[in-house]
Amino acid sequence: MTSSPIEQNAGLPLTPAVTRELLLRTADLPGADWRVLAYYVTAAPLGQTVRETAKVVAEALQLSPGSISKSISRLIDGGWLTIAFRVGRVPFYRAGDQVMRLAVSNEEQDEAPLASVRHLPIRVAAEGE
Repeated sequence: MTSSPIEQNAGLPLTPAVTRELLLRTADLPGADWRVLAYYVTAAPLGQTVRETAKVVAEALQLSPGSISKSISRLIDGGWLTIAFRVGRVPFYRAGDQVMRLAVSNEEQDEAPLASVRHLPIRVAAEGE
C-alpha cells in the first residue's frame, strides 16, 4: 500500500514559490477559502496537523462558523486540506495532497543545479605586453 504525499513528506518548507503557486491555483475559489488555506498551511509545518479547532480558526480570521465550514469543505473537496484526525466529533486538519505535491515538486526543482561553474584559464602576460 502506498502512502500519500502528506505522509511521505511531512515538514516540507512553505517557500514563497509554493505560496505563489497555491495562490494562483486557488484563484477561482472564494477569498475566504484562500484565507482559510493560508491559515492552515502557515499554522504548522506542511503535512503536520493544525491543533486548533475550526471555531478557533474562524475567530482568528473573523469568519462566521458557516463560512469557515463551507470553505473547509471546498478545500477538502479540492484536495487542499485533509482531515488529520478527530477527537470525538471535532475534526482537525492539515495540508492536503495538492499542497504537498506543490511543495515536493518545488523542493525537487530547488535541488536541481542551476548551472555548472567552470574556471577559465588565466593567461599571464609577458613583460612588455
